[in-house]
Amino acid sequence: MPTDPARTTDVAALALEYGDRLVVGTVRDVHRAVAQRAFRATRIVGGRVPESLHDAVATSIYGAISGVLRVSSGSVRALSARGVGRPVESSRLGRGVVAAVNGLVGDELRRLDDPQAITMAVRVDGMDVPVTGWPLAEAFRDASSHLVVFLHGLCEDDESWSQGRRAHGTSYGERIAAETDGTPVFLRYNTGLHISENGKHLDALLRQLVDSWPVRVTRLTLVGHSMGGLVARSATNHATATGGTWTGLVRDVVCLGTPHAGAALEKAVHAGSRVLRFLPESRPFGHFLDTRSAGIVDLRHGYISADEWEGQDLTARWGLDRIAAAPLAHAEYHFVVATMGATQRHPLSAVLGDLLVHFSSAAGIGRSGPIVDGARFEYIPSAHHFALLNHPQVGDWLVEWVKAASRERRAIVAGEA
Repeated sequence: MPTDPARTTDVAALALEYGDRLVVGTVRDVHRAVAQRAFRATRIVGGRVPESLHDAVATSIYGAISGVLRVSSGSVRALSARGVGRPVESSRLGRGVVAAVNGLVGDELRRLDDPQAITMAVRVDGMDVPVTGWPLAEAFRDASSHLVVFLHGLCEDDESWSQGRRAHGTSYGERIAAETDGTPVFLRYNTGLHISENGKHLDALLRQLVDSWPVRVTRLTLVGHSMGGLVARSATNHATATGGTWTGLVRDVVCLGTPHAGAALEKAVHAGSRVLRFLPESRPFGHFLDTRSAGIVDLRHGYISADEWEGQDLTARWGLDRIAAAPLAHAEYHFVVATMGATQRHPLSAVLGDLLVHFSSAAGIGRSGPIVDGARFEYIPSAHHFALLNHPQVGDWLVEWVKAASRERRAIVAGEA
């Protein structure tokens, strides 16, 4: 991965590149399709002469616009290579932009070795912390033996958990640190990658984190918002299959608004891209929608294993096949569900869910029954998807679950003594 920081000039260059490929390309292809339909009538009278003149002019105009954008992008990239431009992650807004861009096209950024591509990491105060002894000891001076690991969702980052802090006063991490013996640990990752790939990265990171933590780790609690819950389940699944031992420390897996059975919005986008392909004039918009990242596509059915997508064109099929992923037998699974309506039966709840995820999907109910046997769900009425990032009731539950895990650990230690 690149070591030079992403700069504002890199962001500008990326915008120019995608402006050329997606915006100009889409407008050009729509124009071409409309023109071909319109010129069918003129061919009878004037032959192909008017059409040929039109095509020549249109091609030169679009070519010139595309050429300007490509040259501009290359020039801006050259400025970035010379150190021109402020590091984009030096501000909260810049870090938010990078997180959003990674969610949309992060898989391509990684393939191109773009400096904006995010690598999964532990984060403190908006910066990566190396997962080795001394840096961890410095960053977590009050480290305890119970780690509460937070995983954000699509297009989010580690700072997204502070959303709504002004209204509620404290964040989940602050409450965990103040009211329990747990230590909150926030991660950031490239949400544009396949969920199963991020699961492998999380498995490797947690192995290293447990080995390098300043004190001996006795308990792990995983908390994931939206996609983060799927990444957590993918990591435990991968670790179990490869013999990872850190999974034995997991006491609770908390999923907040996680689309275990798929996200309604991604299903709608997929259906829309299929419908748009029926007409030549709308087909370019379908191609535009199909440029979304692998991470977004995985959300259609909540895929957490590579076996569910590897070797398949998921933009061309519904992909209903699911691979059974056994939960950790010794862990408690808590699925927190929100709806826009005041009750589960409210029309808004049935139609919109929490705006992005339907009730049944967030509750872990698939076509053939529960996706995670024994999982318990908690319900938050009159709340949208992103309210789950910092909700007082959810904070109360998190504190309660972390304290319960600590009491259980103390009881076990007392029994062994």
